Amino acid sequence: MVPTTVQHQEDALGLLRASLSVGHVGHSYLFHGPAGVGKTRAALWLARALLCSSPTKAGEPCDACSACAEAAALRHPDLELLLPLPSFRTEGRTEKQADEARSAARAGALARYASEPFFAPVFAKQPVHTVDDLARAKQFLSMTPQRDGGAKVLIIKGAEAMTGPAAHAFLKILEEPQPGRVLILGARQIRALLPTIASRCLHVRFRPLPESFLARALEARGVTKPTARLAAALSQGSLGRAIAPFEAPLDGTGAAPDEGDFATLRAAAHDLFVKPPSAAIVGTLRRGRLERDRGRFLSAVSLAVHFYRDVLRLKILGGDVALANEDRKREVAAAAASLPLPALSRRIRLLEEIAAAVQSNVTVAYAVASAQHRMGLGVP
Repeated sequence: MVPTTVQHQEDALGLLRASLSVGHVGHSYLFHGPAGVGKTRAALWLARALLCSSPTKAGEPCDACSACAEAAALRHPDLELLLPLPSFRTEGRTEKQADEARSAARAGALARYASEPFFAPVFAKQPVHTVDDLARAKQFLSMTPQRDGGAKVLIIKGAEAMTGPAAHAFLKILEEPQPGRVLILGARQIRALLPTIASRCLHVRFRPLPESFLARALEARGVTKPTARLAAALSQGSLGRAIAPFEAPLDGTGAAPDEGDFATLRAAAHDLFVKPPSAAIVGTLRRGRLERDRGRFLSAVSLAVHFYRDVLRLKILGGDVALANEDRKREVAAAAASLPLPALSRRIRLLEEIAAAVQSNVTVAYAVASAQHRMGLGVP
């Protein structure tokens, strides 16, 4: 049975199903592709197949036995899903308190993976796999499987987040394979891993997801259709990226962002890069909470880029073309009528340039002022 939580990954699933059908499952896999496209869900499906007590003739999970139920709930003793997590170390928090917060976040994320079909964890700070995480993984693999002759499956999500010592600890695990142990790494890019790790794994490629699927997934979470369509267009085929604007970071303290927050970000993008209402940049940055949050600022730039791409699409293909900014079609049409093609292409290019500049530590306010001047945006 094909996992319903993994969509539009026929090539990857076909390879895994072929391996199961002939009973030749590898010792280590590298599932690679964009973040949030189904790599972890596919790994969990493969784990259920390997742990199932009554697999189908094709070697796939029956999804009816107790082993399948335990694996689906992420409570099977022979399944370990290792998530990268921030350190949770902050001022006023002891090391013990930080470790407890990290453990609680991990338990919360695993519970949501088990209960929510399209969950993708979001963090405010950079998550990592530490050498202690890999030590616990090694201990897990050394334990005897619950079923005599059965498998033990270790899944490492976001393998590129392994610290240097953690990566070398994992390499030692790879170099000393144990019977019945299956290791599955998930990573965005092969080159993000040590070459000696990547070369010891069977590679399975996962592709970006279609915008229509991402929009439906967002609508299922209660996001309205116009916002879901726009967020899907911004996501570059990643469910994780699509969900991020509406998900509270697991290491954050504030409430979960909502459509109102997304609307504020969208308004800031319009006021900075489409039609500035005044020459005062700082006020707009503060209203949109962009001045100190570079990630949020880059999201605003991306929103502006997609507005101009809609303008370009409408100008070239005509009025029947589908737009990401469908609810602003009148404004898109006005821009298409007033801006020549070279000016549109130039605005998109300049926005991409300032995004790169801010990622290289250029001040946000300076980047905006430079962009407005070079884009020829007239302000009152």
